[in-house]
This record gives sequence, structure tokens and C-alpha cells, in this order.
Amino acid sequence: MIQNDRQWRRLPEPQRDGAVPDVDLATTLRTLTSGLRRQWKLIAAVTLGMALLALAYVLTATPQYTARAALVVDPRISNSVNGPEAPTLLLSDALVVDSEIKVLGSRDVTWRVAKVLGLFDQPPEDGGPSLPRQVLNALQGLLGTTPDATALDETASRVSREEAIRREMMEGFEITRDGGTYVIDVAYTSEDPIFATNAVNALIEQYFKAASDASLSDTRRIHDWLDQRVQVLGQEVKTADAAVADYRQQHDLFPMASGALPSEVELSNTNDRLIALRQDLIEAQTRQDKIKGIVASDSVGALLDGTLGGDVASPALRDFQTRYAGLVSEEHDLVTRWGAGSDMVARNRTDQARLRDVMMQEAAQMVDRLGTQQETIRRQIAATELQIEELRARANSDAQKSIQLDELEREAQAKRGLYQSMLAELITSAQRETFQRSPARVIAQAVPPDEVASPKATRTMILAIFGGLVLGSAIAFLREIMDDRLLRGSDLREGLGLRYLGLLPGVRAAQAVKPSTLLVPQPSDAVRRVLRGLVAELQQRRPESGALVTGIVASRRGEGRAQTAGWLAAELAGHDARVVLISVAPEHARLLAGQPGQVVLPALNAMPDVATIAGRIAAQAKPGRPAVVAMPEGTAADLLVMAQYQALADLIAALRDKVDHIILVLPALAEASEVEIAAGLVDGAVLTLRWGEDRGPQLAETLASSRVLRPLLLGGLFTAGSARGFARYNG
Repeated sequence: MIQNDRQWRRLPEPQRDGAVPDVDLATTLRTLTSGLRRQWKLIAAVTLGMALLALAYVLTATPQYTARAALVVDPRISNSVNGPEAPTLLLSDALVVDSEIKVLGSRDVTWRVAKVLGLFDQPPEDGGPSLPRQVLNALQGLLGTTPDATALDETASRVSREEAIRREMMEGFEITRDGGTYVIDVAYTSEDPIFATNAVNALIEQYFKAASDASLSDTRRIHDWLDQRVQVLGQEVKTADAAVADYRQQHDLFPMASGALPSEVELSNTNDRLIALRQDLIEAQTRQDKIKGIVASDSVGALLDGTLGGDVASPALRDFQTRYAGLVSEEHDLVTRWGAGSDMVARNRTDQARLRDVMMQEAAQMVDRLGTQQETIRRQIAATELQIEELRARANSDAQKSIQLDELEREAQAKRGLYQSMLAELITSAQRETFQRSPARVIAQAVPPDEVASPKATRTMILAIFGGLVLGSAIAFLREIMDDRLLRGSDLREGLGLRYLGLLPGVRAAQAVKPSTLLVPQPSDAVRRVLRGLVAELQQRRPESGALVTGIVASRRGEGRAQTAGWLAAELAGHDARVVLISVAPEHARLLAGQPGQVVLPALNAMPDVATIAGRIAAQAKPGRPAVVAMPEGTAADLLVMAQYQALADLIAALRDKVDHIILVLPALAEASEVEIAAGLVDGAVLTLRWGEDRGPQLAETLASSRVLRPLLLGGLFTAGSARGFARYNG
């Protein structure tokens, strides 16, 4: 049986990694290209329509002219009163340039432009509300939400009208930044090139004027405030200086040239004097100790060798030292000349002894004088220490008073510094009134344009054609994607799981088929190739004994089941096979009537001897001519009735041993119950589909619900009146 033949079962597809889709780029591109090629008429129509619309626009549109000017913004310059400080805070290019663009398009500047251009002086247009406004008012009236009309006073009405004029004027302006530069492009588009030029230049002029007015207003406001503050601070400085002077005079805190107070200077001098006295005392004690040692040693050697020093010895002692040194020198000469025992040497030595005694006495007197000097120094030190204590107490008192004085001086100094700073700012602000800087300057004034800005005929046509191609391609692509009809041979494999058996062009519905063409296939290579392929497969599937019963089924009536079955039967008969074509469909009775080899069946529920009828039918089945079996006109067969089904089954069983092939025209798939019952009578079936008319998802669902017919299907073939459309999808 056909259902047990594993040769035509679909092999299970190998499992693929779900994360990596199997995409054949070349196939996808070919499919896309062929789809666009099939829809070329649609693409051409859309492109032509877009081109015609663009041409109509170019021919009917009013020419527009665009005047342009350019400004450059210098972020180092600011209108701020603080001047150089502001750019450091806004040094970002985007912040500086975008801020100036906002100023150019601000309400204040553009209102000035509209006024300068005289737009406010033009008489208002006496026109009713626009169509959208009329529709909105009508809807509000139907909903009962029409707002109460409030009468505006003259001022409010004028302001509203001017604002509407200003907004309408701004629709023609285009203020943009030129890339990432500091340049701002200003453009205005209008029907009048002179007006467009005047509008751009007026905007730039009013921009500079508004910036100057704003800066001047800020400068004057700050100047007035600074003037008031300078006057107040001047009075405060005078008051603070007077407080410092009064405090000094009250507490006698007048500083010396060095900046110190008198008590501090006097205390410092007294301390220096005390230090000097103590130093003198130490020196006197040192001298006294030296002289005492000399006196105690009773030797004049220390008085002669300079131990005391010239500043310690008294004038008398220094005279004695000189005389004594002379006697010693003279003694040496006398001893050399006269000898040591001479009278002159003895007299010299006597004079030396007397002079030494006098020197020792003078040294003792010096010790007494140094003692007296020390006592005097000690008394001076004591008096100086008392004076220091008094001066220290006085200095401490003055220091406490100086703290308050320093506070008063700091306050006066702070007010004086603030006063000087405010005075300098006041003078600077007065100078700013005579010179106002702007952060922008004009680098290109607007001139009357000599070219039409819009419409650009060439560019518009190119864009329209390109847009038409893109839009047409998109529509064509969507049309291809959303088309779920069975159009390709691959659709049978992928959508229905059936083999594609070919296309039979020239096949028509039963009501349109001429009886003379029912058993005569078209003499074309395509038809002959498909029929020969079917014949070869059926011959291979024919069992060794008995006939092969093949059903011809369609998705619905009118798809050429009868003509397909007739052509197949004729082709089988042409290969020396005995073929019987059976159709119990009432709509085929007229078509099969009068065909060569026709046998009319009686009603299935009143079937006489089946063997006799089978013999008559087999006698008509000859090589080269199939036997045609049909119901009489006006008689319908109901296979759901078991007696009629069994009668047809007995007839087919009786014919199996008498012929080679039996072609049975099955009910359409739309008649689900009948086709399932009839499918039990065949060994295999061929599904015929009307090309371009059957929907894949719907047909796949129908086949999925079939339990008897679906396993018997050998494949599917398309029928069509012409192969031209099929070739576009399967070329």
C-alpha cells in the first residue's frame, strides 16, 4: 500500500542550533531581487505617481528666496558688567553659541524686528476662522464644551495680534550654528527677496541693539547702586577714622615714628640700660679681682707685663710703669758699663725699690676705687629695676588699650578698602556707559538673493523618484511578505510537507472545460513532462497483480480535478495501459457525457450485479483510450451512506483484476467528511492546487486535520490557465 511505502516519507531535518539561524545570504538576496522584479509594475506606478506629484508641486509652487547672514561669537567678550569673569564660567562652545542663538530668537528681539519691518502697521486680514478651527468649534458645540467668548480689551487684543504676527514672521527664520564653530547662520525665506534681506539685517541690527540696551541698562542700574554705596561708605569711613583719633587722644596712644607706643619704647630703652649696668658691674668686679691678685702677690711683674691693660691702669700707674721700665733698662746699661757693684747701679736699684712701693700703693688705691664704683653701679641697677617695673605696668595697660585701638583701626581700614573698591567700580561703570561691547560681530551681511531657494526642481524630482522607488519597494516587499498564497514549488515542501510534482497549464474548472479537451492534454513540453513524470511514478507503484487506484483531490471545487484526472488517464492509456476514470461528482456528469468509452453508472444505492458492470467498464478500457465512468446527470452520490460507499468500493475491487490503473476523482478538501471517506478507496492521491488562489496556512491546517488522506498524498501539482505568472515566481 502507498501508506506503507517509506520511499516517499519526509526525512527528519537535522537539528540546528536555535541560537544561530541558518540563513543563506545568496538565496535571500535572490529571493528579494526576484520579488522586487515581480512587483516592478507596482514600484513603477508608485515612482511615477511620486514624480508626477513632485512635478505638479514644482510647477505650481510659489518661488521662495532665502537671504543669509553670518555672525561669529567671541566667548572672551561678554556684555556682563563683570566683563572678563563671565566667559570663564561659560567657556563651553555649546553654552556660549547656543545662548546667543536663543537671544537671537527671543521674543524681545523678534518683536523689535517685526516693528522695524512695519508688520504691526499692516491692516489685519479680514478672514474667518480656519477650517481646523471651524471643525474644532463644531465639535465643541456638539459636546457642549464651547467656552464662553470673553471680550478682550483694546490693549490685550493688540498684544495678541502682535504676538501672532511675530510668530508668523519667525516661521520664515532659521537660526542655526555652523557645525562646531562659533559662527551663527541667520536665514529668512520669503516670496520677496528684498523683504527677506531686510528681515535678516533687521534681526542682526536689533540683536546688537537689544544686547547694547540690556548691557547699558545693567550698567546704569549698577552705577546708581554704586553711587549710593560710595556715599554711605564715605560717611562710614569718616566715622571710623574719627573714632580711632578720639580713642588715641583719650588714652594717649600716639605711636612713635617706628610705630611703637612711647611706653613700649621707654621700657625697651630702660631694659637696654639695665643690661649695660649689669655688664659694667661684671667688668668692675673682674678688674678688682685682677688688681687684688697683683697686690696679694707683691710683685710688680704683673703690673709691667700688661696684664691689667691700658684701659684698667690709672694715669699715675701708667706713668710709674713707664719710669720703672726706664730704670730697669738703665740698670742693664750701668751694669754693663760700670759693673754690678758700682754706686750708680746701687742708686738705680734704690730708685726701683721706691718706685715699686709707690706702684703697689697705687694698685691698692685702685682696688678701693673699683669697690666704690661697684657700689654705685649696684645702686643704679636697683633704681633701673624699679623703673622697669613701673614701665612694664604702664606698657601692659597701653597694650590692653591697643587691642581696642587695633579693632577700631581694622574696621576703619576695611571700610576704607571697600570704599576705595566701590569708588573704582563707580568710575569704571561710568566709563562703560560710553562704550558697550558685544560678544558677536557680523562677518557677512545679508544681500538680496539671486537664486530661488525653493522649490529646487532638480533636487525635488530626484528626491521624489528616489522616494518613489523606496516607497514602492517597501510596499512591494510588504506585499510579498504578507502574501500567504501558494506560488512556488518550494511552498508545497515548506508549507504543506508535500513533494512538488509540477505545473499543468491550460487546466480549467469543470464548468469552463470543453468536453473535447477533457481527455486531450495540451501539446506542450511542460504538460507532457509533468504527465510523463506522474505516469512513471504510478507505473512504479503499481502492484504486480491488480490495478493501482490513484485519487485526484483538490482544495475546493473548480480547481480542475476532472481535467487533471482526464489528462492523466489519457497519458496512462497512451502508454498501453488499461485505465478507468471514475467520477461520482454530480458536476462532472455533463462533462463526462459523450466521451469515448463512457459508462454511465446506475444509482449507487440501486447497483445491480457489480461484476457485470465491472466487465462492461473493463471492456471499454483499451490501450490508447481510457474508460470513463460517471453518474447520470441529476443523480448525486452520497458516500456518507454506507450502502453507496460499499457499492463503489465493490466496483473498484471488481475492477482491480481487470485493468491496470483506476483514476478516482475525490471530493474537494473543503468537503472534509466526504474526502476522508473516499480516501479509503485509493492507494495514493495527488493534490491539485489552483496556482495563486490557495492560501498556505489554511490548506496546511486542513491537511493537518486529515488522518486518512494526508498519508496517501504522493505530492501536489499546480494547475493554471497560463504558465506566465508561475514563471515569474519559479523562474
